[in-house]
Amino acid sequence: EEGEAWLLGDPDAVLAAYPKANRRTLESYTPDTICGTWELLADAVFPGGSSDLSGRGGHEIGRAKYQWAQMITPHVDVNRNGSPSFRAFCDGIMRLAEGSPT
Repeated sequence: EEGEAWLLGDPDAVLAAYPKANRRTLESYTPDTICGTWELLADAVFPGGSSDLSGRGGHEIGRAKYQWAQMITPHVDVNRNGSPSFRAFCDGIMRLAEGSPT
């Protein structure tokens, strides 16, 4: 779920990868809330939404998640992403790269 939360933290990246994504669904997301993030992302970008994808089984859900990661991550702007957990991750990486203590 965290991976999808990080993708949803940058709705502009989702829209760049999926221009026909459901904007209303994306706008309904509050970053890092516990809400079923893969389902919400599916409702935004997958034809038929999460209910259709769920009916296809776990293997297809995994395939869709992999595709979302491939399609959306090239558009993610680390400075624009609104996910607090993503920001904490990036900040930690930057501290490590600078040799600063955690």
